[in-house]
Amino acid sequence: MPRVIKKKIYQDLSLIYDHLMKKVRYDYWADYIYNLTFEYLNNNPRILELGSGNCQFAEYFIKKFPNYVATDISIDMLRRSKTKLINVCCDMTSLPFNSKFDMILSTFDSVNYLTSKKKLLLFLNESASLLKENGILTFDASMEGNSLKHINNPVRQGKIKDIEYVHRSIYDKSSRIHSNIFEIKFADGNTHKETHKQKIFHFVDYFNYIEKAKLYVVDCVEAFTFRKGKENSKRVQFIVKKAG
Repeated sequence: MPRVIKKKIYQDLSLIYDHLMKKVRYDYWADYIYNLTFEYLNNNPRILELGSGNCQFAEYFIKKFPNYVATDISIDMLRRSKTKLINVCCDMTSLPFNSKFDMILSTFDSVNYLTSKKKLLLFLNESASLLKENGILTFDASMEGNSLKHINNPVRQGKIKDIEYVHRSIYDKSSRIHSNIFEIKFADGNTHKETHKQKIFHFVDYFNYIEKAKLYVVDCVEAFTFRKGKENSKRVQFIVKKAG
């Protein structure tokens, strides 16, 4: 009899992740981050990516900056990387490195998976401790406008090979938690359901906690543009440095 099977988070989602993200132009995304950050970097910077997933972004970014380390909390996602680079499975709030980096980056609202201000501060503190003196941290964050846009069409369905899935988006305005619920069904009829929660922080929260981590904002823009970011932006991109 078909049944719901409980597994590690991302264990089965890693099987359909490429299909979920098939419309994303990682080449354009890598070009954008390069154009946004290259002026702050030397000729051969050492790069650390947090929340790399299956390293699709890294596949393009290492063409510009080959001295690269990719990390993710999910070993299943990292195992699906097709890129030859150093992969490390770790939590972005507890980074196991002794050496420092010229740039630390995080993409596709990975920061929103830090569902408390305590975790957000841990991430910022860990990043600050691993930045070289003139290094930069850059990350993007999903804002409330983006969540409200997605719940207008809250259900997506798809199929890849013999795997079917349903993806539902729910946003709770009171808690500011955005939930992505995935139900993954296999050919044998068994299903796996997992929920990914994101915290939609207020715009000002980022500035407050960046300052608490003894960092400062060099620039904040609307993601994928060079326009100044603001509270009602759907997604924002930060560039951050160590405070003097």
